[in-house]
Amino acid sequence: MQVHDSSFQKISILVSTVFLLLSLTRCRADTVWGLSRSDFQQRLIAGEREFLREPASGKLDLEEAFRLGPAAPFYLSEILFSLDPDTPETAASGPAAPHTPAPLPAAPAHEQTAEQLLDLQWRRGDSPWREEAAARLIRRYLDTERFEQAESLARKLARRAPEVRIGHQANRDLLEALYWQQKDKAVLNELEEREGEQAPWDDELDLFRAVSSHRLARPGWERLFIDLFFQKRTSGLHARAYAYLEQEEELAAFDPAVSLFFQGKDLLYKGRNGEAAQRIEKSLPDLQPERPDMEILIRELAAAYFAVLRYEEGAEALLDISADLSLRDRLAALEMAGRLYRKGGNFTEAKRLLLDVVRDTSEAGQRDRAVWFLLDMERSFGRLLESIEQYAPRWHDPGYFSDLLELEISGFVARRDWTGLLSLYRLLKGYGPPDTMARLAYLAGRIVSLDLAEASESALPPQALYLEARRVGESSYYRFLAATALADLGFPVDWTLEGEDRSLADAPGGDQSPEGPPVEVIRGYFDFGLDETGTELLRSRWQSVSPELLLETALLLNDRGEFLRSIRLMNLYALRKENGLDRSDLEILYPRAYGEWIDEVSRDENLPAPVFSALVREESYFDPGIVSRSGAVGLTQLM
Repeated sequence: MQVHDSSFQKISILVSTVFLLLSLTRCRADTVWGLSRSDFQQRLIAGEREFLREPASGKLDLEEAFRLGPAAPFYLSEILFSLDPDTPETAASGPAAPHTPAPLPAAPAHEQTAEQLLDLQWRRGDSPWREEAAARLIRRYLDTERFEQAESLARKLARRAPEVRIGHQANRDLLEALYWQQKDKAVLNELEEREGEQAPWDDELDLFRAVSSHRLARPGWERLFIDLFFQKRTSGLHARAYAYLEQEEELAAFDPAVSLFFQGKDLLYKGRNGEAAQRIEKSLPDLQPERPDMEILIRELAAAYFAVLRYEEGAEALLDISADLSLRDRLAALEMAGRLYRKGGNFTEAKRLLLDVVRDTSEAGQRDRAVWFLLDMERSFGRLLESIEQYAPRWHDPGYFSDLLELEISGFVARRDWTGLLSLYRLLKGYGPPDTMARLAYLAGRIVSLDLAEASESALPPQALYLEARRVGESSYYRFLAATALADLGFPVDWTLEGEDRSLADAPGGDQSPEGPPVEVIRGYFDFGLDETGTELLRSRWQSVSPELLLETALLLNDRGEFLRSIRLMNLYALRKENGLDRSDLEILYPRAYGEWIDEVSRDENLPAPVFSALVREESYFDPGIVSRSGAVGLTQLM
């Protein structure tokens, strides 16, 4: 009997121990770095970041990150990299030629942890996050001058990349890693393959080719540098290339005028605009037949003269240059000279040159630019109405003139010049930008309905003007106002985006490529509270993702109080939705945030609450922390 009791006790103890171990294991599985999973996720979604700094500075079981999901190491690394560094940044400055680097200071502990998380995602994670993590880690190696590690990982990723985008990026990073290690034959071979595959190309690759060809003493290396300086817009590449040639004592290998031009481009990038302009102008007469891209050069010289406030001198210099140019380049010089004269207050010469451009150019964009500056000058003299009658039939893109016209409309309203506003409406009929015409038609309807001007000034009754505003407006704002006014007159409510000319001019990425992170990667940013990054990725790919994803994310951001980002996505959703917006969509596009406060202030100030809410939406998008460039703050952007 005693034996039986003893065996029973042992079994009981064993079972209890097993249950205790299972319980402890379950408790540990519900925690990540000392925090419960639910608390961890809630703090991330709330936008908290700093709570990760202290754990990341100690010893962590990084694999616990997977308890938050199969992609958690990738997103947690993004959060850790976003924290302010404890030490100065250590990224490579990027000289043209490889050098023996000084030992870099150790990265902050949280950045080291972020790297380890990326490595963990690459080794143990699932696609597509493992490839995204590897690409991010390669970039990190390059930025911190660990070129051998970058090369090794880039080769692995290039072999295993499941999609073309990642493969191209891995090969691009491989090229950079090879370049910094002076593996010049491999660089040139990779560049040749990249051209054959028609892979994406950027200007830095031209620098790699020129420097690698020089180091290998390949024939024609001089031509590569000349093309880099003569055919590219001024950038840091020119400072790097010039520093390399100076370091290698190769500037003497070029004609003195060419070397002088190189120096001018280097000075342009460094902001020494007056010196740069002098050197470039001095070099130009002796550059034949090595003629640079004059359209680029003319604009850069003009920008240099604008920067140093030498308007008359700059205009005269461009006119001197223009004499020997082709018609296209000569007109570019005349345009920029006219703009310099205008800035310097010589309106007579400015008008003469810009009128020559309008008359002689065959490029619609250039004609619109010249007309814009002519109209702007006339507006400063109070003669815009007369000028519109002359120039409106000649412009190509009405939207290019929206800013000038909107300023003029606001001026008429501020002066209560209702007759002038109606005259502007008549003059722009058939020529004005759609949204400007919608605003004018709506205002004209209000003017006529309130008897603010003589009836003869408008041939149309208010309802006809409101119908026009609803018909022509591309944005929803004035269409909505017009529809509301029509409803007050007894017309049926008929306000949708159906049939709208869905212009992409103001939408991000109008010429975007569908390439980018996969949709599941974009979704993950919102799961980890990285709303800003996720929103920008969605906006960059808004034409290729589903409208449902745009709406779903806008609803999510609205619930989180991220109204500005929510409204931006809803605007894109409106462009994608086939059958127009319904009431629930409009409630997201026009949220009623801070309702109690808005109602209270509206009562105190005797304002209609919807009007005050609309003011807050337009001024701050319900972001109380927003600050404008002019210093306006808060929900109503007060100064």
